[in-house]
Amino acid sequence: MPARVRFAPSPTGNLHVGGARTALFSWLVARHTGGTYVLRLEDTDRERSTPESEAQILRALEWLGLNWDEGPYRQSDRGEVYLSAIDRLKDAGIVYAAWETEAELERQRTDARQNKRAPVVRGRRDWTAEQIAGFEAEGRTPAWRFAVEVTGQTVIDDYVRGEVTFEHGAIEDFVVARSDGTPTYNLAAAVDDMEMGITHVIRGEDHLSNTPKQMMVIRALGAEPPEYAHIPLILGPDKKRLSKRHGAASVEELRESGFVQPAVLNALALLGWSFDDKTTMFTVDELIEKFSVARISKSPAIFDLKKLEVLNGRYLRMMDADAFADALVAHLARRGFFADKDAAAEALVREIAPAVKRKLTTLDDFEALAGWLFRPLEIEPDAWESLTADVRKSIQAIGGGLARLELLDAFEQDEIKDALQDQLHILGEDARGFLEPQRIALTGQRVSTGIYESLVLAGRDEALGRYRQTLARLADIWVA
Repeated sequence: MPARVRFAPSPTGNLHVGGARTALFSWLVARHTGGTYVLRLEDTDRERSTPESEAQILRALEWLGLNWDEGPYRQSDRGEVYLSAIDRLKDAGIVYAAWETEAELERQRTDARQNKRAPVVRGRRDWTAEQIAGFEAEGRTPAWRFAVEVTGQTVIDDYVRGEVTFEHGAIEDFVVARSDGTPTYNLAAAVDDMEMGITHVIRGEDHLSNTPKQMMVIRALGAEPPEYAHIPLILGPDKKRLSKRHGAASVEELRESGFVQPAVLNALALLGWSFDDKTTMFTVDELIEKFSVARISKSPAIFDLKKLEVLNGRYLRMMDADAFADALVAHLARRGFFADKDAAAEALVREIAPAVKRKLTTLDDFEALAGWLFRPLEIEPDAWESLTADVRKSIQAIGGGLARLELLDAFEQDEIKDALQDQLHILGEDARGFLEPQRIALTGQRVSTGIYESLVLAGRDEALGRYRQTLARLADIWVA
């Protein structure tokens, strides 16, 4: 049966990993059933909702490929719908005017705690006309509370958690309309789900306590609630709730850090869901075909940035050469890499791309591996320390390499490799002891693109000039 599924973020910040997973799971249910994916922006928090956050959420969803069929609807545009629903509840006597001040409500809660009762709020419904007139004279306006039947219970038959029962005695008479007439979250979300014909709601388990209230509202308005799946929280590797301390937490941060869309999508899919015990890489079509809410775990999911890096590296290596080069150039452009460089820089990046493809875990690693090609020789402190640990040996290795490279007619990779390998055997050095000084002399780094590839990419004049510059610095130390 086709499902109508909604994703309803609040535009009060970036789309984080948890929200993105909810968006993906909801999208997969809609696509798997041939249904409809509805995007709804719950922007009734006027102080915190911003156009910038809304734009960021839409960009993140588009980058992930989670295209919506309807929307984006905005709750801020639907005030009349909520006012109509509130009026219907008033007419049915299901909600009542609550005149209590916050101080009076807090005294209720304190008294309940002292008497070992649930600290729930029940407003008075027996104010006299004279008392109400007095409140109005003070300038008070009432909030409107839903009259919860205290002896009943609401049962959620949840796809993930199974049967969950809420005793009404532990649920306060929740506010559906604030004293300024604006609807609360539980009223607006319930009315929207009902009016939009939502059949399935997939959201984080932190919303579970809201669900019985929303179900009450929907039933009071004469409809049946959708089916629910409350998915587990996402934790960091330390088993604490995911936050900035665990690394990139939003989709845009992941993108800006050089992760590619297929890797992020796969990582999100595996946060609390699995198809089997071994499959970790899926195409979008495979996810749509195989996804089932029934396979979502009840246990918290662990988001590990290190594991995502490994997965991302696998996807980068799987990309064809042109697609990889395009992705790399686009990423560097977003990062402002080309801002201070000439027109040839992009062509050089495309030339370098095959040499770095197998070494990257994220596109952001490019500058660490190959950024040396775009700046004058700068020897990093740890690399210089490596050379100066034995100055004589470093001079011998770099000088020997330079001498062989100067003799080459063709400055090409095979010829360069043969020449340096021959010199390595002449000196009787181990490969690392000979080739690492070559790498540092050329790149200024201990980790870079392969040394033979790097020499070709730099070109004869630039490469030999860097060798001589490094030797001169070492000679100054040797003479001193």
